[in-house]
Amino acid sequence: MSNVTSRRVRTLLPLLMAAMAFLGLTLPSYAAEVVQPPCGDTSGYDEVSLSSLPAQAADTVELIERGGPFPYPQDGTVFQNREGILPACATGYYHEYTVKTPGSPDRGARRIVTGTAGEHFYTDDHYASFSIVDLGGGQPACGDADVAQRPVGSLPAQVASTIALVERGGPFPFPDDGTVYQNREGVLPACATDYYHLYTVPTPGTSGKGDRRLVTGGDGEYYYTPDRYVTFVEVITD
Repeated sequence: MSNVTSRRVRTLLPLLMAAMAFLGLTLPSYAAEVVQPPCGDTSGYDEVSLSSLPAQAADTVELIERGGPFPYPQDGTVFQNREGILPACATGYYHEYTVKTPGSPDRGARRIVTGTAGEHFYTDDHYASFSIVDLGGGQPACGDADVAQRPVGSLPAQVASTIALVERGGPFPFPDDGTVYQNREGVLPACATDYYHLYTVPTPGTSGKGDRRLVTGGDGEYYYTPDRYVTFVEVITD
């Protein structure tokens, strides 16, 4: 019986290989290997701006720049690059940090991986793929506003009145005054999710809230927008 089986295998194997060749298939042993780029070569990665990523990515970058505190004990540990997707660098070159996923009961799949030379890689699928992050991304870094400065006396009087309310802690005219401003437009510097807060600047003759807003920053900055976040000026109160 074994001789019959052996003859069948010898007969069927060439037919199988011929069929695979006809269909354009190859055996796994002939598959081309993916070449890992050398350390420092990021030219083969898609580049994304920090402002285009989820807001939590900017939060993580800010924590990295401040040196913490980080939400998970694994943050800042060495990333071993076992998948071989990032450039081939020495052990200890890369470090990984969690990018929080709202609603996730654990760390989720999103990470920032940093390199010793200052690279920032982003993955949203637990290391299956990476993009190189442009930290500028057309958006200034937190605390470095690229907008015009205007003295408060040169702006509508309601701006000064709103600043006075903010400094007193209210009472405010609208229930959503003081809520977090998400900075989705990316005009203001990229900061942590709850860095900015939003207040209505009343517009005389308007029955509703109008388009004028005051945005405060965590370091005491005041930004005024007359056109609902399209443009801003930094308010100088001194």
